[in-house]
Formats: sequence, structure tokens, C-alpha cells
Amino acid sequence: MDLNLLTVFVAVYETGTVTAAAERLFVTQSAVSQSLTRLRRELGDQLFVREGRTLRATPAAHTLYPEFHAALSRVETAVAGLRDFDPTTARHRFRLALSELGEVGFLPTILRSIAAVAPHVEVEVVPLDVRALPEWLARGRVDLAIASTPPPGEFTGPVLKTERYVLLMSADHPLAGRKAITRQAFTDARHLTTSSDSAAPGVGAALERAGLPISPDLVVGHTSSLPGLLHAGPWITVVPSSLAENWMPLWPLVSRPLPVDLAPIHVRLYTRSTSYESSALNWFHRAVVTAVQSAPRRFWSPPETDGGDAGAHRPGSDGAWTG
Repeated sequence: MDLNLLTVFVAVYETGTVTAAAERLFVTQSAVSQSLTRLRRELGDQLFVREGRTLRATPAAHTLYPEFHAALSRVETAVAGLRDFDPTTARHRFRLALSELGEVGFLPTILRSIAAVAPHVEVEVVPLDVRALPEWLARGRVDLAIASTPPPGEFTGPVLKTERYVLLMSADHPLAGRKAITRQAFTDARHLTTSSDSAAPGVGAALERAGLPISPDLVVGHTSSLPGLLHAGPWITVVPSSLAENWMPLWPLVSRPLPVDLAPIHVRLYTRSTSYESSALNWFHRAVVTAVQSAPRRFWSPPETDGGDAGAHRPGSDGAWTG
């Protein structure tokens, strides 16, 4: 059987659509459809049945997938030993799942680092959904994901950053004058939370175990809306310390330690479990790890320029921008 047909089969099985399979393989949708037609004729089975916008694998396809996947993996491993992925000439598209905060804090450094050595490589950013992440990684719908909350299942990855969480509030908030916030004051305060923080479920669960469950008065969808709301309203919120450090020079906000000592949150990099194109994936993995670990902690400060009053922002000794 033509090896290209196996490649198309695995791509369709893992992505669930002809469109996504074509994008992964850098071919037209027509080419994928033609290959599926040949496969169906040769194997005597439909293989995939349309179900809404996706393709559902038939029992025969489920049986064939492990064997076809293993065959492609062996071929890929053999080829990778002879020809490594060359980022300087490669034309490749990777998919990276990021939270809103990941896009703001990590993405500029990742793209800048990759563009410097791989001018033809593209990165497609997928909004992070921790609940869907196991399926995305298992089926290869994303190549890498950066998340603060471990996805369900047996997924692990290297720690990119370690974050502690703090309380953030307006400088005019009644609690702002206190150096330490008591448990009772924390419980009685009006809380503001965001659904876009991938670590929020883990932090909330840790606070609940410590006897400090958060019952938010307001939940918003975007992390970027928090400083304006805190400045204008009566709320407090629990955020990563790096985020507080970025906002406080720009907004009249203050941070205070939580009334309990929580374990730090680990930001990890997760990799898809499919080994197809492993040499390219290994390169992308190394590039993202290096870029994120070198990302400045002050990611919201503008770079220094020659004109205007941008000189008020100077790079510190650790490469971060200080006011």
C-alpha cells in the first residue's frame, strides 16, 4: 500500500476533519478526499462517516489506526536518523495552545525566537481549553500546549515557569491599607475572578482545601479586563504575582500576600502523544522551552526607543523592563 495513504489516514483519524488533515499535511482538501476514496476502495470499508462537522471513525478504522500509526512512527524514526529537521529551510506549521495570559506573556518571545532561526516556520495559536486538551494532544490537533492546570489523564511535561498567587486590589480599597489580610477579611471581601486563567481551578481548589472558598461576585472572560475593573470597583482578585507586578506600575493597584501559604503553581509544556514528524516536533518543543524560560517577567512594559519619554523604562539586570 502507498505510504502516503497511511499518512492521510492517520491525519484524518487524529484531526477528525478533511480540512484539518489537509492543513497538517500541507496538501489540498481535494487530495485528502481522493486518498480517502482510494483507501476505502482498497480496504473495502467506509473508514470514516460524517457526523456533523467531523468524521467519525468506523470500527475498522479504530482497528487499523494503531497498526498504521506504529508503521508511520517506525518510518519517521528511521528517516529522522538520516535527516534532521532543518529550521533554516523548513516550511512547517505548528499549533500551540495558549491561554490569554500565555499569549500576552509568552507568545511575543516565542515568535521572535522562532523567526530568528526559522523564517518559514508558522505558528498557529489555539485558545487553550484544559478540558479538551487531552483529546487535542492524543489526536494531534495541537502540537504543544502551555498550561498551569494539568489536563486530565496521564500527561506530564517540563516546568517552564513557577508562579505564586497574590491578592490584587485598588489602592483605594479598604483592605489596601493593611500589610496582611486576615482570613476573615478575605472571606468577607467581594471577589472578582476570570474564566480565562488556566490555573484558576487549581488555585480555587487549593483555597477551598485551606478553608477559604471563593464565591465570586463577578466573573469576567478576559484577564486583561481585571485592572480597570479593580480600579473602578470594590473587588479583590487572586492573580499570578508576575501579572500583579506588570499591572502595578501602570495602574493604581496594590498586591498583598494571601492569608494562607499556597504551593506555587507550575506552568508546564505538554506535547501531543502522536510521534508523526517527531524531528520537527522535537525542534519546536526545544524552541518553545528556550523562549519561554527567557521571556521577560515585565512583559507589558514597552521596549526602549530613542524618542519620546520611553527612556523612563530601562532594562534591568535580569533583562526585564523596569520603570
